[in-house]
Amino acid sequence: MTADDLPSLLRAGESERVEFKKSLADSRRIVETVAAMATLGGGSIIVGVRDDGTVVGADLGRGAIEQLAQLILAGTDPKIFVRMQQASVQGHTVLRIDVPPGDGPHLASGRAFTRSGPATVLMSRDEYERRLLDRLRESAGYERQIVPDVSLEALDRAAMGRFVDLAAARGVAWDGMPATLLDRLHLLREGQPTVGAVLLFSAAPQRVFPQAAVRLRVARGTLEKGATIEGPLPQQVEETVRQVQLHLHRRADRSRVVRRDVDELPLVAVREVIVNAVAHRDYRSTAPIQVRLDDDKLEVWNPGHLPEPLTVAALRQAHPSVPPNPRIARALYLAGFVEEWGTGTLRVLSSMSEQGNADPIFAASLGGICVTLPLLGAEQALLTERQAAVLAELRSAGPAAPASLLAERLTVSLRTIQNDLVALERLGLVERRGRGRAARWAALGR
Repeated sequence: MTADDLPSLLRAGESERVEFKKSLADSRRIVETVAAMATLGGGSIIVGVRDDGTVVGADLGRGAIEQLAQLILAGTDPKIFVRMQQASVQGHTVLRIDVPPGDGPHLASGRAFTRSGPATVLMSRDEYERRLLDRLRESAGYERQIVPDVSLEALDRAAMGRFVDLAAARGVAWDGMPATLLDRLHLLREGQPTVGAVLLFSAAPQRVFPQAAVRLRVARGTLEKGATIEGPLPQQVEETVRQVQLHLHRRADRSRVVRRDVDELPLVAVREVIVNAVAHRDYRSTAPIQVRLDDDKLEVWNPGHLPEPLTVAALRQAHPSVPPNPRIARALYLAGFVEEWGTGTLRVLSSMSEQGNADPIFAASLGGICVTLPLLGAEQALLTERQAAVLAELRSAGPAAPASLLAERLTVSLRTIQNDLVALERLGLVERRGRGRAARWAALGR
């Protein structure tokens, strides 16, 4: 919408894509309308106009526009960047809010809205779920969106220089011009930085994307501490790994003839799960990555979903690389954070096995992916005693075994064994082969 088409929009009246607001008094409804319009492909809100099209003007006090912009950013999920501009119509000042097309259903204060003609109404659950599935299929596009009002000059040349130093071993050179590097990394669009560019190379991307952070919690013995790790993505990876390693203890490994002291977790595994969380999280979500280290385990949770055709069980086998943020993942690969596409979880499994740690657990949890790494010596801490026994029996039973055989060996009811197997399946430790009475169960990993 331009200044020239404003009079014609006022004459045409309200519609699915145009909304009139008399004032900024009901900012909550404005945020809801922004979310609804973004979901449906964009639109315009004109503040200072009655429903019948009469221009009355808007009282735009000092800081009112900036405050509204912050309310929209804070109240929408995924965040919506609107463009706002004052205009003079019939001697009155009005505020024009242009809403860009979104990339799926946008929430306002946790609820989904749509437009019914000129009205903003709650979206039905069925429609929300359908649009959400469509959004998940297209999630790779978010990192390519242009970030309004962030110029090339606003990016941090020092962060770019550090990246090039890391990526030099993989043939990345730089002439010192930001546009050259971003173009090579496919992080430039229409001459402007994309979401991926801001996340990787802004000195403080959290000013635009406050959710792009790692929330670390350490609870070891009497020690309780927390930290929020921010900055560009490469810095987040390095600092999170450093903080976790700082709080890991050394333990004696007496499984060999000569005693040796080892960390409770192999650094390879720690680094891989943190890199994966940063590279593959859903950056539209308002939740940060959450890392928790306690006396039994390290848990790393990131918002997002496994892209098709990947499943939790598939992460334990050779599998295709399907990064939801391919440009961010490529940049981290060039910088040496990713060794080889599609092998990260296999390196986690092999490094844990070689050191003698229990198998990692991969699980879909609370709208995200959670990876749990048991510390050395904490093998039984993550499972009940019976679940551990079921897993041990499966590993000794050969390629696969029916639930009835496990129930007989452990002298418990078939229903109890089936419940344990379902729980182990959710944790990615076993898989079901076949259906009904012919079903067999097999342990995954070692």
